Amino acid sequence: MSPASALAWAVAVLVTVVSAVALTVLVRQRDRVRADLARTDPLTGLGNRRALHEDAGPLLARGGRLGLLLLDLDGFKDVNDTLGHAAGDEVLVQVAGLLSATLAERGTISRLGGDEFAVLVPDPQDGELEVLAKRLLTALAVGGLHAGVVPLDLQGSIGVAVSGADGGSLGELLQHADTAMYAAKRARAGVMRYDAATDPHSSGALELLGQLRAAMDSDQLALHYQPKVSGDGSRLLGFEALVRWNHPVRGVLLPADFLPFVERTHLIHALTRWVLITALRQAATWRAQGLQTSMAVNVSAVSLDAGLLGIVEEALALTRWNPADLVLEITETAIIHDPAGARATVARLRERGVRVAVDDFGAGSTSLVHLRGLAVHELKIDRQFVRDLAAHPEDEVIVSSVIALAHRLGLTVVAEGVETVAAADRLCALGCDELQGFHFARPLPAEEAVAWVRAEGLTGAAVELR
Repeated sequence: MSPASALAWAVAVLVTVVSAVALTVLVRQRDRVRADLARTDPLTGLGNRRALHEDAGPLLARGGRLGLLLLDLDGFKDVNDTLGHAAGDEVLVQVAGLLSATLAERGTISRLGGDEFAVLVPDPQDGELEVLAKRLLTALAVGGLHAGVVPLDLQGSIGVAVSGADGGSLGELLQHADTAMYAAKRARAGVMRYDAATDPHSSGALELLGQLRAAMDSDQLALHYQPKVSGDGSRLLGFEALVRWNHPVRGVLLPADFLPFVERTHLIHALTRWVLITALRQAATWRAQGLQTSMAVNVSAVSLDAGLLGIVEEALALTRWNPADLVLEITETAIIHDPAGARATVARLRERGVRVAVDDFGAGSTSLVHLRGLAVHELKIDRQFVRDLAAHPEDEVIVSSVIALAHRLGLTVVAEGVETVAAADRLCALGCDELQGFHFARPLPAEEAVAWVRAEGLTGAAVELR
């Protein structure tokens, strides 16, 4: 081979080698880019669900503690429904930036989808996760979120779970953090640590649900009745029925002790039926004795569907109760959960002559748009604004505004949680139509409720009581 040929061959080999190396580098770069893209949420640039699983695996495998925070935005659906999904995407990008800045490298954040975010925190100290969660919620509250020129006031709820105590796999941690997050939403607590004792999917909860089925047939359940009086406190206007469970082992259980479990099962419909029929039978008995009064019953957000109409019809037929003297109380949560469904059900109830009240008004995030579209009759102002009314001028401003707004919409206003003479007097001066709370009476068994009416000597509904 001539020198020229040898040189040409060497150059060709070198080019081939260099090309192969370059191609290998390019392939590896491409694979890395593809891997990064596969782990990245395209909207926010955060890690996605795949990244969460890949990051959690080694941390759990090494046996150390791993904390998980699961955050869900409260009321975010309203942003999409009112301003559009483009505005919602803009807000999610802002939220991602706020959360990342607040974490300051302490944890790894991922967007799981929609408005749900997860944070992994390796080796958390005792109490650190709760502090970090509150810091994230504070960042949301003061972060100046906006959609275009529209300022937003978005809150969040966070569930907390820790490996070991709350699960050994990421799947268990996600499930338990999700349970805690929804418990935080229901309690409006902001942050809540997973507690197996209150988990509706735990063995203890399942056992309690099984016992409740039997309790409805064995007289363990009972209703207590709390009176509602006129704004000046002189007339009895009605009662609200509140369920109690006389558990043979755990004693008296209040609704908060078992309803969160029941609401996740079809048993809620059976319980709603039992409460409604029992309450109206008691009211019919009182009416036969001369006690003319209305009856209010709480309805779970889960029960606010077409099935409720059948339960109401059955209860009215069995007791021959006047539908105009039945008040069904629904929470703001029920309205937000399914505004269109709530409007349809409330409209059907109104056509039937049943009165509907929005319970705990002011504690949730019901918008005026939702309120305007609901054919309700009453607003019940949440107790947090009523309890210390005389001591906090800002609460009086809120209550006064709600009363004025409700009256302009033709609604009756009920204040719950009235515990002092000062609060009752001030609510009367503000024009509140009905009052309810410990200042007048606690929820009472049926026989004690009749004794209370006799002792108070209220006019109006009870004048013919025998």
